[in-house]
Amino acid sequence: MFGTKEKFALQRAVFARNASAFYIFEDYYTHLLRLSSYKPGAMVDSTPFIFNLRLFAGDSELPYTYFSDAGTLRMESKEGTVEFVFTDQEQLRVRGKGGVTLRIELCPAIKEMGTSACRGIRPLQDGAWEAVFGTYGKLLFVPLQGEIEVTSPWNEKLSRYDEVIFDCVPAENGEFEAAVHESMVEVERSADYLPFDELVKASLADYDEFKKNYLPAARGYEKLWDYAIYQIWSHRTKASGGFKEPGILFQYTWVAGVFSWQQSYHAMAMLANPKEAWRQICLLFQYQDEKTGRIPGHLTYIGGANTTLQPPFQGFALDYLIRKAGDDFLTPEECARMYPKFAKWTEFWTTYRNAGRGDDVTAIHSPHDSGWDDATIFEDGFPAQNPDLIAFLIVQMEMTARLAEGCGKKEEAKHWLVRSKKLLDILVNEFWDGEKFVTFVNGKPVDSMSLICYQPILLGDRLPQHIIDKVAERLTEEGDFLCEIGLVTESLKSPLCDYSARTFISGRVVAPIIQIITAGLNMAGKNKEAALIARRFCDHVKENGVILGFAPYEYYPLTGEKADITYGPVASDGWSWSTWCAAGVMMMITSIIPEAEE
Repeated sequence: MFGTKEKFALQRAVFARNASAFYIFEDYYTHLLRLSSYKPGAMVDSTPFIFNLRLFAGDSELPYTYFSDAGTLRMESKEGTVEFVFTDQEQLRVRGKGGVTLRIELCPAIKEMGTSACRGIRPLQDGAWEAVFGTYGKLLFVPLQGEIEVTSPWNEKLSRYDEVIFDCVPAENGEFEAAVHESMVEVERSADYLPFDELVKASLADYDEFKKNYLPAARGYEKLWDYAIYQIWSHRTKASGGFKEPGILFQYTWVAGVFSWQQSYHAMAMLANPKEAWRQICLLFQYQDEKTGRIPGHLTYIGGANTTLQPPFQGFALDYLIRKAGDDFLTPEECARMYPKFAKWTEFWTTYRNAGRGDDVTAIHSPHDSGWDDATIFEDGFPAQNPDLIAFLIVQMEMTARLAEGCGKKEEAKHWLVRSKKLLDILVNEFWDGEKFVTFVNGKPVDSMSLICYQPILLGDRLPQHIIDKVAERLTEEGDFLCEIGLVTESLKSPLCDYSARTFISGRVVAPIIQIITAGLNMAGKNKEAALIARRFCDHVKENGVILGFAPYEYYPLTGEKADITYGPVASDGWSWSTWCAAGVMMMITSIIPEAEE
């Protein structure tokens, strides 16, 4: 899957496992493999809690290549090999053959940090070593074969260790095996340790079981299907710390959070298991504020829920799920459980983001409430009445009505449907200018050429046919929004189109909005147009990796000016592999593209 000689290496993706916090990646500059944990939530370019993985034969360091699949990561040198497997019990297992020594060396992202992360190391009577890393947790190194030797000279002047090294040293037969436990509280060795090969089988079995959530891929996308599912599976947490239930992290290395609307993106792809998809949609409602109805934007292991906010995407995801997989999962009990939560969440937007017109039109004061941080629809400032958010709210109301109907609250269902239909009429009659949907600031339309102006296509067949036709026509016109790799987020004809490293949604081709728009076109009956866009993006991802966003060109077609594109290891949409992209890819290659081929 990933490796030195493979199509994709671990410079952008990581080796990880469902329900494990450990991850291993390849350093962009040194090409050493590095080990860390997502739990502290520290970014990979600034964390002091990170370890180099090096191989030695005696005092000589050995160059190595590596290969990883869903079960193991293997380091190979001329002298011998080392293999890693993660478990779902906060444990890393490692074994070596051929007489090589594995060095696990604390090496912070910023050299000046030194060993500041390590607060103390102590040997235990059974030959194990405990290392305390303060807010980064604790590690316990347990030798199962061979020994673990520690090098940790204390520097009185600096009040820290000069270095922190754990060497896994082979026994006389040239082999070693060790377990590394991690915990944010206390670490304890296990009563017994399963054989290494059984752990590998367990990981592979878990991966294969997780695949059952998804429909088969369209022809030609089978390998991409595997990569995308691995990305999602390996980033799935378990119920621990701030997570009440398993969620799916955005990333490990940069943004280790479970985000609200991203869980719904994942639900739209899990069409072979509607119950699990529904659980994903409902996940963040466990943290809903009882007073306001607000649900948090994301969760972290150490912080739990937070005060960030993301749009009401849940109704849109539920609509797509019902259309594609039916509604058998919506039992009366489930509807009764979730209807009050959906209603409160919907009322949050109509109350706390109300435009003050006497109806349900919203106005926001931050682009983050819309989800598209630097889109040009916000060029004229705030408060902004933006149709992309209004479209989400329309379908959110309708799905709230569906839940009310499902638990016998027929009058309340009728109430929500009336409000939804009224808001749809307002959107069509006031926000559609004949060419696009328009954002208003202080009563005036914003002159924008953003792709977000067409995002209300997410309403699918609820929109009048003339709007559906116009949107489909505009989005499939070459050189406007459509390019060789999908849809740019700002028209290539716009003087504000910018896909430099400083931007996210003002010109780049990004997975989330392509997922939204292709789903909307599909639900509006424009299957071929949806598949055309989906294919272009997924074909690019197939060759370049499961990455959130891409610059379409190295220059700007309008001016010929060269774009300032950063390809190095920075926390941008163009760097790390992302489960956000993986969710979009999985939806497109399992439902959007296949339906156009039927």
